[in-house]
Amino acid sequence: MTEPVVNLQRWIAELRPDWDLAALSGFLYLEGGYSNHNYRFSYAGERYVLRAPFRPRADLDRRGERRIYDHAAAIGAPELVAFDPGTGAMISRWVPGVLLADWDPPGEGLADYLKRLHGRLPDLDRVYDPVAQARAHLQLADAPAWLERLAAATVWAPEGTATCHNDLNPWNVIRPPAGDWVTLDWEWVGRNDPLFDLVTLHQGAGLDADALATMAERYLGGAAPAARLSACLRAFWLRETSWALAEIAAGNDRPEILEQRDLGLARLQALA
Repeated sequence: MTEPVVNLQRWIAELRPDWDLAALSGFLYLEGGYSNHNYRFSYAGERYVLRAPFRPRADLDRRGERRIYDHAAAIGAPELVAFDPGTGAMISRWVPGVLLADWDPPGEGLADYLKRLHGRLPDLDRVYDPVAQARAHLQLADAPAWLERLAAATVWAPEGTATCHNDLNPWNVIRPPAGDWVTLDWEWVGRNDPLFDLVTLHQGAGLDADALATMAERYLGGAAPAARLSACLRAFWLRETSWALAEIAAGNDRPEILEQRDLGLARLQALA
Protein backbone atom coordinates (compact mmCIF):
# COMPACT_ATOMS: atom_id res chain seq x y z
CA MET A 1 0.00 0.00 0.00
CA THR A 2 2.15 2.84 -1.24
CA GLU A 3 1.36 6.46 -2.01
CA PRO A 4 2.66 8.40 -5.04
CA VAL A 5 5.74 10.42 -4.14
CA VAL A 6 3.87 13.66 -4.83
CA ASN A 7 1.41 12.79 -2.03
CA LEU A 8 4.26 12.11 0.38
CA GLN A 9 5.87 15.41 -0.56
CA ARG A 10 2.56 17.12 0.20
CA TRP A 11 2.47 15.59 3.70
CA ILE A 12 6.06 16.65 4.34
CA ALA A 13 5.49 20.17 3.01
CA GLU A 14 2.61 20.65 5.44
CA LEU A 15 4.69 19.38 8.33
CA ARG A 16 7.95 21.14 7.42
CA PRO A 17 7.24 24.09 5.09
CA ASP A 18 10.84 25.24 5.57
CA TRP A 19 12.23 22.14 3.82
CA ASP A 20 13.19 22.11 0.14
CA LEU A 21 11.05 19.40 -1.45
CA ALA A 22 13.58 18.95 -4.25
CA ALA A 23 16.04 17.65 -1.66
CA LEU A 24 13.78 14.75 -0.61
CA SER A 25 14.77 11.32 -1.87
CA GLY A 26 14.84 7.59 -1.23
CA PHE A 27 11.20 7.01 -0.25
CA LEU A 28 10.72 3.48 1.06
CA TYR A 29 7.43 2.04 2.30
CA LEU A 30 7.79 0.33 5.68
CA GLU A 31 5.69 -2.78 6.25
CA GLY A 32 3.87 -3.41 9.51
CA GLY A 33 1.76 -0.30 10.04
CA TYR A 34 -1.85 -1.28 10.80
CA SER A 35 -3.33 2.21 11.33
CA ASN A 36 -0.82 4.35 9.46
CA HIS A 37 1.36 4.26 6.38
CA ASN A 38 5.03 4.72 7.27
CA TYR A 39 7.78 5.76 4.87
CA ARG A 40 11.51 6.17 5.31
CA PHE A 41 13.08 8.96 3.31
CA SER A 42 16.24 11.07 3.15
CA TYR A 43 16.69 14.81 3.49
CA ALA A 44 19.96 16.75 3.64
CA GLY A 45 21.94 13.56 4.23
CA GLU A 46 19.77 12.37 7.14
CA ARG A 47 17.12 9.66 7.26
CA TYR A 48 13.62 10.19 8.62
CA VAL A 49 10.25 8.44 8.89
CA LEU A 50 6.95 9.94 7.77
CA ARG A 51 3.81 8.66 9.51
CA ALA A 52 0.77 9.23 7.30
CA PRO A 53 -2.53 8.12 8.95
CA PHE A 54 -5.07 6.23 6.88
CA ARG A 55 -7.89 8.54 8.03
CA PRO A 56 -8.79 10.89 10.92
CA ARG A 57 -9.13 9.06 14.25
CA ALA A 58 -11.62 10.63 16.64
CA ASP A 59 -10.76 8.05 19.32
CA LEU A 60 -7.20 9.29 19.75
CA ASP A 61 -6.16 12.07 22.13
CA ARG A 62 -2.76 13.03 20.78
CA ARG A 63 -1.83 15.46 23.55
CA GLY A 64 -0.36 12.62 25.59
CA GLU A 65 1.53 11.34 22.58
CA ARG A 66 2.98 14.80 21.98
CA ARG A 67 4.10 15.05 25.61
CA ILE A 68 5.92 11.74 25.33
CA TYR A 69 8.07 13.12 22.53
CA ASP A 70 9.02 16.05 24.74
CA HIS A 71 10.86 13.41 26.82
CA ALA A 72 12.04 11.32 23.85
CA ALA A 73 15.74 11.20 24.73
CA ALA A 74 15.12 10.10 28.33
CA ILE A 75 12.41 7.60 27.45
CA GLY A 76 14.02 5.99 24.44
CA ALA A 77 11.60 7.25 21.79
CA PRO A 78 12.61 8.54 18.34
CA GLU A 79 13.52 12.20 17.98
CA LEU A 80 10.46 14.16 16.87
CA VAL A 81 10.96 16.44 13.86
CA ALA A 82 7.39 17.55 13.12
CA PHE A 83 3.95 16.67 14.47
CA ASP A 84 0.36 17.57 13.56
CA PRO A 85 -1.94 16.65 16.48
CA GLY A 86 -4.99 17.23 14.31
CA THR A 87 -4.22 14.55 11.74
CA GLY A 88 -1.59 12.47 13.53
CA ALA A 89 0.89 13.02 10.71
CA MET A 90 4.44 13.00 12.01
CA ILE A 91 8.08 13.08 10.97
CA SER A 92 10.63 11.46 13.27
CA ARG A 93 14.29 10.64 12.90
CA TRP A 94 15.00 7.16 11.55
CA VAL A 95 16.21 4.64 14.15
CA PRO A 96 18.34 1.83 12.67
CA GLY A 97 18.16 -1.56 14.33
CA VAL A 98 16.21 -4.79 14.56
CA LEU A 99 12.47 -4.89 15.25
CA LEU A 100 11.28 -7.07 18.11
CA ALA A 101 9.13 -8.78 15.45
CA ASP A 102 12.35 -10.03 13.85
CA TRP A 103 14.17 -11.42 16.90
CA ASP A 104 13.39 -13.51 19.95
CA PRO A 105 14.55 -11.99 23.24
CA PRO A 106 13.84 -14.10 26.34
CA GLY A 107 10.91 -13.23 28.55
CA GLU A 108 13.29 -11.97 31.22
CA GLY A 109 14.69 -9.45 28.76
CA LEU A 110 11.20 -8.25 27.90
CA ALA A 111 10.29 -7.80 31.57
CA ASP A 112 13.50 -5.89 32.28
CA TYR A 113 12.95 -3.62 29.26
CA LEU A 114 9.39 -2.89 30.37
CA LYS A 115 10.46 -2.07 33.90
CA ARG A 116 13.05 0.40 32.57
CA LEU A 117 10.52 1.93 30.21
CA HIS A 118 7.79 2.42 32.81
CA GLY A 119 10.30 3.95 35.21
CA ARG A 120 11.09 6.70 32.68
CA LEU A 121 7.61 7.70 31.58
CA PRO A 122 6.12 11.03 32.75
CA ASP A 123 2.90 11.14 34.75
CA LEU A 124 -0.12 11.70 32.51
CA ASP A 125 -3.70 12.62 33.42
CA ARG A 126 -5.19 10.64 30.54
CA VAL A 127 -6.58 7.24 31.56
CA TYR A 128 -6.50 4.43 29.02
CA ASP A 129 -9.32 1.89 29.37
CA PRO A 130 -8.93 -0.99 26.86
CA VAL A 131 -12.41 -2.37 27.57
CA ALA A 132 -14.09 0.99 26.98
CA GLN A 133 -12.15 1.26 23.74
CA ALA A 134 -13.28 -2.22 22.75
CA ARG A 135 -16.91 -1.28 23.32
CA ALA A 136 -16.48 1.84 21.19
CA HIS A 137 -14.93 -0.21 18.38
CA LEU A 138 -17.77 -2.74 18.52
CA GLN A 139 -20.29 0.02 17.89
CA LEU A 140 -18.64 0.47 14.48
CA ALA A 141 -18.36 -3.21 13.63
CA ASP A 142 -20.40 -6.24 12.67
CA ALA A 143 -19.57 -8.34 15.73
CA PRO A 144 -20.89 -11.68 17.03
CA ALA A 145 -23.53 -11.27 19.73
CA TRP A 146 -21.46 -13.28 22.23
CA LEU A 147 -18.56 -10.84 21.80
CA GLU A 148 -20.79 -7.83 22.45
CA ARG A 149 -22.13 -9.54 25.59
CA LEU A 150 -18.60 -10.30 26.77
CA ALA A 151 -17.48 -6.69 26.27
CA ALA A 152 -20.58 -5.38 28.06
CA ALA A 153 -20.02 -7.71 31.02
CA THR A 154 -16.28 -7.08 31.41
CA VAL A 155 -15.30 -4.58 34.09
CA TRP A 156 -11.92 -2.87 33.85
CA ALA A 157 -10.89 -1.64 37.31
CA PRO A 158 -7.13 -2.06 37.85
CA GLU A 159 -5.95 -1.79 41.44
CA GLY A 160 -2.97 0.38 40.51
CA THR A 161 -2.05 2.35 37.43
CA ALA A 162 0.98 4.00 35.85
CA THR A 163 1.74 5.65 32.54
CA CYS A 164 1.79 2.87 29.95
CA HIS A 165 2.36 2.56 26.22
CA ASN A 166 -0.72 0.33 25.71
CA ASP A 167 0.28 -0.94 22.25
CA LEU A 168 3.63 -2.67 22.75
CA ASN A 169 3.38 -4.98 19.78
CA PRO A 170 6.54 -6.45 18.19
CA TRP A 171 6.61 -3.76 15.48
CA ASN A 172 6.82 -0.95 18.03
CA VAL A 173 10.12 -1.89 19.68
CA ILE A 174 13.58 -1.60 18.09
CA ARG A 175 16.93 -2.86 19.31
CA PRO A 176 19.45 -0.35 17.87
CA PRO A 177 23.11 -1.21 17.18
CA ALA A 178 24.06 0.45 20.48
CA GLY A 179 22.19 1.65 23.54
CA ASP A 180 18.82 0.77 25.01
CA TRP A 181 15.77 -0.34 23.08
CA VAL A 182 13.71 2.32 21.32
CA THR A 183 9.91 2.41 21.59
CA LEU A 184 7.73 3.67 18.73
CA ASP A 185 4.10 4.74 18.19
CA TRP A 186 2.74 6.32 21.36
CA GLU A 187 -0.79 6.96 20.07
CA TRP A 188 -2.53 5.15 22.94
CA VAL A 189 -0.33 6.27 25.82
CA GLY A 190 -2.14 6.76 29.13
CA ARG A 191 -2.53 5.50 32.67
CA ASN A 192 -3.32 1.81 32.90
CA ASP A 193 -2.40 -1.38 34.72
CA PRO A 194 1.32 -1.86 33.92
CA LEU A 195 0.68 -5.57 33.44
CA PHE A 196 -1.43 -4.71 30.38
CA ASP A 197 1.82 -3.65 28.66
CA LEU A 198 3.49 -6.84 29.90
CA VAL A 199 0.66 -9.01 28.53
CA THR A 200 0.85 -7.14 25.20
CA LEU A 201 4.59 -7.85 24.96
CA HIS A 202 4.09 -11.49 25.93
CA GLN A 203 1.30 -12.11 23.44
CA GLY A 204 3.04 -10.27 20.62
CA ALA A 205 6.24 -12.23 21.18
CA GLY A 206 4.29 -15.50 20.96
CA LEU A 207 5.58 -16.83 24.28
CA ASP A 208 3.89 -19.72 26.08
CA ALA A 209 1.57 -19.42 29.06
CA ASP A 210 4.22 -20.32 31.63
CA ALA A 211 6.40 -17.43 30.45
CA LEU A 212 3.69 -14.90 31.33
CA ALA A 213 3.75 -15.69 35.05
CA THR A 214 7.56 -15.72 35.01
CA MET A 215 7.71 -12.33 33.26
CA ALA A 216 5.19 -10.85 35.67
CA GLU A 217 7.14 -12.11 38.70
CA ARG A 218 10.36 -10.63 37.36
CA TYR A 219 8.63 -7.32 36.62
CA LEU A 220 6.85 -7.06 39.99
CA GLY A 221 9.51 -8.65 42.16
CA GLY A 222 6.93 -11.18 43.31
CA ALA A 223 4.15 -13.36 41.98
CA ALA A 224 1.28 -11.63 40.20
CA PRO A 225 -2.27 -12.69 41.12
CA ALA A 226 -3.55 -15.05 38.44
CA ALA A 227 -6.84 -13.13 38.30
CA ARG A 228 -4.99 -9.91 37.45
CA LEU A 229 -3.14 -11.55 34.57
CA SER A 230 -6.35 -13.15 33.31
CA ALA A 231 -8.13 -9.78 33.39
CA CYS A 232 -5.31 -8.19 31.38
CA LEU A 233 -5.40 -11.03 28.85
CA ARG A 234 -9.15 -10.69 28.36
CA ALA A 235 -8.93 -6.90 28.05
CA PHE A 236 -6.06 -7.20 25.58
CA TRP A 237 -7.91 -9.61 23.28
CA LEU A 238 -11.14 -7.62 23.53
CA ARG A 239 -9.24 -4.55 22.36
CA GLU A 240 -7.33 -6.36 19.60
CA THR A 241 -10.38 -8.20 18.25
CA SER A 242 -12.78 -5.27 18.35
CA TRP A 243 -10.20 -3.00 16.71
CA ALA A 244 -9.74 -5.49 13.89
CA LEU A 245 -13.51 -5.77 13.40
CA ALA A 246 -13.88 -1.98 13.28
CA GLU A 247 -11.02 -1.65 10.79
CA ILE A 248 -12.56 -4.30 8.55
CA ALA A 249 -15.93 -2.53 8.71
CA ALA A 250 -14.18 0.69 7.61
CA GLY A 251 -12.68 -1.06 4.57
CA ASN A 252 -9.21 -1.80 6.00
CA ASP A 253 -9.39 -5.54 5.35
CA ARG A 254 -5.71 -6.30 4.87
CA PRO A 255 -4.82 -10.00 5.35
CA GLU A 256 -3.01 -9.37 8.62
CA ILE A 257 -6.08 -7.63 10.07
CA LEU A 258 -8.35 -10.49 9.01
CA GLU A 259 -5.86 -12.82 10.71
CA GLN A 260 -5.94 -10.70 13.88
CA ARG A 261 -9.74 -10.87 13.92
CA ASP A 262 -9.78 -14.64 13.60
CA LEU A 263 -7.05 -15.15 16.19
CA GLY A 264 -8.74 -12.76 18.62
CA LEU A 265 -12.12 -14.47 18.34
CA ALA A 266 -10.50 -17.84 19.01
CA ARG A 267 -8.54 -16.53 22.01
CA LEU A 268 -11.57 -14.87 23.58
CA GLN A 269 -13.65 -18.02 23.20
CA ALA A 270 -10.87 -19.95 24.95
CA LEU A 271 -10.70 -17.36 27.76
CA ALA A 272 -14.46 -17.18 28.31
